[in-house]
Amino acid sequence: MVYEFVVHSEAPPYQVYKLHQEVMDVVCGGGLGLNKQGARPLWRSHPAVTKSGGGSLLLVRSSEPPLGEVGRVKGQPVRFEAGELRKFNCRLNLSSRVWVEQHRCFKNDLNIELEQDQKKCRKKVEKSLAPSEVEPWLRLLLNQNGMSLHNAAIVSQNRVQLKQRHFINAADMVFVARVADPKLAEAAYCRGIGRKRAFGFGLLVEAE
Repeated sequence: MVYEFVVHSEAPPYQVYKLHQEVMDVVCGGGLGLNKQGARPLWRSHPAVTKSGGGSLLLVRSSEPPLGEVGRVKGQPVRFEAGELRKFNCRLNLSSRVWVEQHRCFKNDLNIELEQDQKKCRKKVEKSLAPSEVEPWLRLLLNQNGMSLHNAAIVSQNRVQLKQRHFINAADMVFVARVADPKLAEAAYCRGIGRKRAFGFGLLVEAE
């Protein structure tokens, strides 16, 4: 069973930290009692007009009913059948974490960087996907979540600011997938797909 509802926010969609906190306040009482991964809510922001002249509507999905005050709450069971085609739209973070090798540098007494014995270290960094990489990446992502990609299209693409110098390469996508493993697909519907789910990405919304 999942619960869906809308939260009204005065914060604009790009202020993801404030939006995230509002979702957590409503669903989990500010994080109190958040003991398991399954209780973490999914959400997606949409621009809205509020009393201050701007704001957001947050579509929220949770495996637990909200603890805060919201409007109408829709509770529904989640059922997927093997072999069926399902059409979704989803806002995804088009990036992956990859390992890169770096030379390990040291500074001497004159504050000059030196490379000692060409030593290298491995570090994980954020890598944005090139246009040609998006469909294979989505295909693999869906395979990991019990579905196979039938077709896909990017509706819009932009960069979402998280911090002063930290941006997320994001895209709103529409795709059709065939269910291969109903249990995995149901879990993906409840828990989202991809990365940065805490910041409003990965919520699968049924498309017409």
